[in-house]
Amino acid sequence: MHEVKSIQDLLNQIGRDEILLPEFQRGYVWNRDQVRGLMQSLYRGHPTGHLLIWRTYKPSPVRGGNAPLDGHSLLLLDGQQRLTTLFVLFRGKAPRFYEGESLYFDLYFNMQTEEFRFWQKLRMANNPAWIGVHDFLGEGLTNLLERLEQIDEEQRIVIQQNLARLGRLDRVRDYTYTVDQVSGDDFSVEEVVDIFNRVNSKGTPLTRADLALAHICSLWPEARTALRTFSASMEGRGFPVDFNFLVRCLAGVATGSVMLEGSFLKTPAETLQSAWEQMQAAFEHLVVVLRNEAYIIGLEDLPTNYVLVPATIYLARQGGQFPTDAIRRCFIRWILLAGLWARYSGASETKLQQDVALVTGRDLDPTHELEAAILRERGRVTLQEGDLDRARIDSAVARLSRVVARHREARDWYTGVRIHDPLTGKSLGDERHHIFARRVLEHAGFDDLRRINAVANRVVLGQPAPKEHRSASPADYLPEIERNQPGALQAQSVPLDRALWQPERFLDFLATRRRLLAAAMNEFIAGWLPESQDNSEQNVRALIAAGENETLEFKSSLRWDRREERVNNVLEQMVVKTLAGFLNASGGTLLMGVDDDEAIIGLAADYATLRKRDRDGFELHLHEILIRDIGEAATSSFLTVNFHEIDGQDICQVTAEPSDHPIYVEHQKEARFYLRVGNGTRALPVNEAVMHIGHRFGKTR
Repeated sequence: MHEVKSIQDLLNQIGRDEILLPEFQRGYVWNRDQVRGLMQSLYRGHPTGHLLIWRTYKPSPVRGGNAPLDGHSLLLLDGQQRLTTLFVLFRGKAPRFYEGESLYFDLYFNMQTEEFRFWQKLRMANNPAWIGVHDFLGEGLTNLLERLEQIDEEQRIVIQQNLARLGRLDRVRDYTYTVDQVSGDDFSVEEVVDIFNRVNSKGTPLTRADLALAHICSLWPEARTALRTFSASMEGRGFPVDFNFLVRCLAGVATGSVMLEGSFLKTPAETLQSAWEQMQAAFEHLVVVLRNEAYIIGLEDLPTNYVLVPATIYLARQGGQFPTDAIRRCFIRWILLAGLWARYSGASETKLQQDVALVTGRDLDPTHELEAAILRERGRVTLQEGDLDRARIDSAVARLSRVVARHREARDWYTGVRIHDPLTGKSLGDERHHIFARRVLEHAGFDDLRRINAVANRVVLGQPAPKEHRSASPADYLPEIERNQPGALQAQSVPLDRALWQPERFLDFLATRRRLLAAAMNEFIAGWLPESQDNSEQNVRALIAAGENETLEFKSSLRWDRREERVNNVLEQMVVKTLAGFLNASGGTLLMGVDDDEAIIGLAADYATLRKRDRDGFELHLHEILIRDIGEAATSSFLTVNFHEIDGQDICQVTAEPSDHPIYVEHQKEARFYLRVGNGTRALPVNEAVMHIGHRFGKTR
């Protein structure tokens, strides 16, 4: 069923609360360009789509009014953004069902050029051709003409010359929409949402969280108001978590799952309300811990708020408090690592559920398994210099660097005031200052903007630096900072070697500061471990327990063949092949001294075959092999070697980062391309290698 209605009629229905908005609809999200675009299309008479309304006799949770108990409801499914925009344009206020962050009341129309633009003082202030769209549509052309003599003469003349265009603008109220109706009470909310998503395929579809909130509201009508109020209160503390976050935490507390399906859809209202009370107290406590202890003062310090979900659910199930000091510290550490190593990139929902299953299990301290999951995925949890190379100011390492600067009591270089107030937990400044100014570097012939703007060339100040310092070489102004504010440079890991402050040494400066920043961040994260915990050993044991997979392989030795009891160079080739496969794929970790059955057998047999029979001799020999077969550039840039002692045995860990170029291995005078596939590594045929290289690396020289 469908009917045709004018904009004026539709707005009147909204004003009388005849057209309402179902609870599962998201809020108003349009930006200025979309508002202007709609008005341009309406003025020109262009098609702007149709509207979809759900006509139901079932009382249904709605926003901005009450669904009648004894009559039908008209619930707007598709068209909320357009009708909200039009209601604001014509009525000068939001409809009762409005929920969002921004409305726009300053759209103007040029009577001479027929342009629509938002207010620009320089362009419009003294130009009589511009007229406010909101004022004009609210008043109407007839009323405008009745008071024409009261208008400034210059604009009155423009109006009289462009009456046809104003008439066209006024007739927008008569523009008609085809209104389709979904009628009948046989449709469930889930079915109606599916209809909405199919009709709105070019827009933003409703998410599982949107549908979950609709379900919650059907059982507990006040839920949306409760969530909105809590989010607003958390915004005042720097943590304005959204509905998606709150709904998932609520589901996790109530059911142990954040997947928003199955048992969650069968959860009674009483359970949801009880879980909500527990969740609020838990999140509030977590915010206090983060602000007062971890120097995390708001969501802007975290790459994603998902890293707070497991801790919130854990706290709620523990009565709102961490059971021990050690567990609290380990959760802080895990939150830092989960953000730093992008735990929830990719299949975020699946990984989130895996972690929630751990925090809702029987283990009082699930942080060991939580961290082991990151380790299995990344191969390491310790930052290296290369992780900061060209890292942007909005990257995870940049966010962590600001947190660490607060921890190290960093001060403004010019006022001496700390950038963080430990008593209130508030930031006293977040000015991102370039150590080497762009102008200075460009004058020196350096124009790589990614490195100029990288985190290694930034520090946090309380206020903008003096103008003369913002265009000066560090060699000219850093000595003054060092003299006037002792310790201020070290607090933000700025190298003190003055030779590095010269523009021609910029790349050397960046490399040195990346190392210092990485060391400071590693130290900060390690500081959250209980003192008795050997993190290195824990990490390796967790890797071994994970078993071989697409990013982890075990080798019992580098060169000693235990079966034949002799040095076997083929084993060395297998090590090279594995590492090349990791480099050409997504990276990975090789553990030598561990056999296929996950038994730790150590490297003593390998040591005995070398001229220098210890770790140094082993590493030197391994390094020579890798340089010979893979190349020095790849070996130094993408491979990291570490040793660990586990149960009295040495283990060598080689961590491979994904290479930025194809890695070939010379074998019998033939270059081979190896790739990690599943739990194994294989040489690709030429045609497959070409396809993979094109997909993975793009065009290569």
